[in-house]
Amino acid sequence: MADSRRFSAPSDGLDLQRLWRDTVTYTARGLLIGFAAVAGVLLYIVLRVEERAAPPPAVARLIIRKPRSTKSFTLKRQRLRPRALTKQVTALTPRLSLPSARRLAGPSVFGTVQTFDYAPDTDVQINLQSGPIELSAATIRGTKEPGKRIAMREELIDLNALDTGKYKGLIIQDPTDRRNVKGFVYLGTAWANDLEPTFDSAARAIPNLVDALNAQTGITAKVDAHLFLDSQELFRTPFVYVTAEEAFELTARELRNLGEYLRRGGFIFVDNATPLTEFSQGEASLRRIFRDALGAEGQLRPISNNHPIYHTFYDFDGPPVGTEMENPTFTEQRERDYLVFAQQTYYLEGVFLGDRLVGVYSDKGYVHMWARNFGNEPQLRFGINAVVFALTQEGSIAQQQIDFFSQRTQ
Repeated sequence: MADSRRFSAPSDGLDLQRLWRDTVTYTARGLLIGFAAVAGVLLYIVLRVEERAAPPPAVARLIIRKPRSTKSFTLKRQRLRPRALTKQVTALTPRLSLPSARRLAGPSVFGTVQTFDYAPDTDVQINLQSGPIELSAATIRGTKEPGKRIAMREELIDLNALDTGKYKGLIIQDPTDRRNVKGFVYLGTAWANDLEPTFDSAARAIPNLVDALNAQTGITAKVDAHLFLDSQELFRTPFVYVTAEEAFELTARELRNLGEYLRRGGFIFVDNATPLTEFSQGEASLRRIFRDALGAEGQLRPISNNHPIYHTFYDFDGPPVGTEMENPTFTEQRERDYLVFAQQTYYLEGVFLGDRLVGVYSDKGYVHMWARNFGNEPQLRFGINAVVFALTQEGSIAQQQIDFFSQRTQ
């Protein structure tokens, strides 16, 4: 029988299962120890607090250096020239007095026609002595009866010489021909602390009305800057235009200034920019202007269709139609359940102080009609009527200035 140890090896005595268990155990322990060491190092780095010295505060140092003179300092004495008062005299060209001789022409082919020809006579001596010269900025002559407008044929005034920026509007109108008006006016949109008419129509309405005044009347109209209701510029402006889409509120100073302006002869045209909506917020705010500014003194009532404002320049049988009758937009049609659309109004409302009309309230949205480029001729003509009425009615700011110059030259 062969020996069994002949094919045996040293590895036959190893316990493979135990070896596997020991390998796994020691490997796991080594990994745990390594992870613990790395975590300890990271934790130490994170939690370590370094004490650093605080940086010194910033100090601003003011260094004043002595000036260095590059040139030698010398004191020069100069004799002052004596002042002499001089008077500038302007010599005027004398007028030549040329007596004229009347000549009678002979018969013509149409018969004996008497014509007169004026020509200087050769044997007449020329008088070179000039008469007294009168210098004045504005010459006004005539007999103006109380309660009438200034007659252009009876009185003469150079309104262009008065357009120095002191007044925002002065015009004169011929009582025998109301289309014969001359003068100047500055028109702008009124603003306030809480009132900012920034919508598109408000920016184009007044410029279009100014173009209509220049094209259809003898008035020189210009677009003025924004007029603030609490400014003293208000008392130099005879026509104030106010429009709004949304609610706003005037301050106590603005209301006090506006009330004093209307009592002194001012005129305000208030235009509701949302006439399609009845009892809108903008309408309520615009109506409240008159009540808060004038209190019980002002009376808001309908303006009759035969009022002079409808016949000042053009003839109307009532206010022209505005945008209150136009079809609503798609958005407004979709919200028809929530909106109540206003009906056409056949009159305008006015505020009266006694018998004088000091303000007009329009619920027609003329601001949108004036802003258009076509199809708005009646509305622009009514705007011309309103401007002319505001500047020519008795007691207005413009007429007070005209009366002032008339009294000075009488």
